[in-house]
Amino acid sequence: MSSVHADPETDPIAIQSGAVAAPASRRTGRIWRLLLPVVTFVVAVSAWQAGLFHQAFGLEPYTLAYPADIVDTVAADDGTLVRATLVTLLSALAGFSLGSLSGFLLAVLLAEFGILRRTLLPMLSGLVSMPIIALAPLMILYFGLGTSSKVAVATIMCMAPMAVTAYKGLSCYDSDSADLLHSYAASRPRFWLVLKLPVSLPFVFTALKLNVNLSLIGVIIAEFFGGNRGLGREMKYAIETFNMPVAWTTIVIAALLGIVLYQLVTVIERVLVPWDRSFREGSTG
Repeated sequence: MSSVHADPETDPIAIQSGAVAAPASRRTGRIWRLLLPVVTFVVAVSAWQAGLFHQAFGLEPYTLAYPADIVDTVAADDGTLVRATLVTLLSALAGFSLGSLSGFLLAVLLAEFGILRRTLLPMLSGLVSMPIIALAPLMILYFGLGTSSKVAVATIMCMAPMAVTAYKGLSCYDSDSADLLHSYAASRPRFWLVLKLPVSLPFVFTALKLNVNLSLIGVIIAEFFGGNRGLGREMKYAIETFNMPVAWTTIVIAALLGIVLYQLVTVIERVLVPWDRSFREGSTG
């Protein structure tokens, strides 16, 4: 008696079971992607509070504050850390916006004019690797100790990555699509609107996610060197007075700001660039 084997590609039952298993697998993958960072965070904080990091690296409580000390510092805050956080956040957002916008406009000029591309692109590539610790004192010297110097640092740090990355995105469109538009006698603005700008959006958001953290780092370093307000200023004063719970609290606040802003940009990217291949692959992993 011969056995009959159903073809999994044509058998209706196999197809239906596969259709049910695929969404379940995607849901499981999404749950794991959400749970893994949470579990990792809980384990790391628990190990930190238990003193495992202190024992492993030979640290003392007065050099590495415990998470409970950070919580107590936040609970006892009289508003100083809240005001400092707002000052740093507003300065970082201003520098992020100015730097990203000017960098994108510069990328448009680079994509349009060959002489600018040959002249400025090498300089911008070098500016990307400029150390912030060397830039911050110069901006403080030029603009003083106020908000202007912090915004200037963040703007410069965000402009170059956006210009280089966005230019790459504006230049990577498909030649076949370009030939098709040319065959329809598409105007220059239409060519940009239909082809260049949509293709460049994933690159632009990549630069935006990088710039979110660069702007925060730039502002905090500028405040650390010569700011009169902000998280960097509170961090410097806490280190000078050996108040490590406050110093570590400012570090944790800065890290949380970076995570929140990064995730906000990611959410906007998912809305505006739903066709991005990386998201499609991530949703099925």
